[in-house]
Amino acid sequence: MTGFWKFAEKGGKERGLLALFILHTLSKRPGTGYDLRKEIEEKTGGQWVPSKGTLYPVLKQLEEERLIELKETGSRAKNIYVLTPKGEKALAHIKEHRRGPREKIVIYQNLLGEIFGEGKVVLMRLGMEIHTLVHELPPEKEHDAIDAMEECITRLKNI
Repeated sequence: MTGFWKFAEKGGKERGLLALFILHTLSKRPGTGYDLRKEIEEKTGGQWVPSKGTLYPVLKQLEEERLIELKETGSRAKNIYVLTPKGEKALAHIKEHRRGPREKIVIYQNLLGEIFGEGKVVLMRLGMEIHTLVHELPPEKEHDAIDAMEECITRLKNI
């Protein structure tokens, strides 16, 4: 079984969360290593900012595997990366076929309950259920789902 934050692509190659984030982000738009670090910092509220010594070897590895490529060197010698067709296929496979954190939480529920307490496990499962449901929602139902989640958050804060 893969690690909790490891994701297997076709052929069994495991990817860590950082590599997965890089592939996902570059699937939306080209970017530099600096852009990726800043986006991670913003999305985690500054709680996690990968060092250059962590980020750039992952970029180099993804480039060597031809999942990303150097599009151009921008102003001030900044390397701008893009996702390759091979990278798009790998990302699509990971998204479709990975054994996700939701399933792992269910598998490890008893152990997690022992460590964190049953209440925390229920809240983690709730988060995973919401994540799954949001990705499966038809676009016309998105607003209703957002309203329901906002109501849930409000009610939980009032407890």
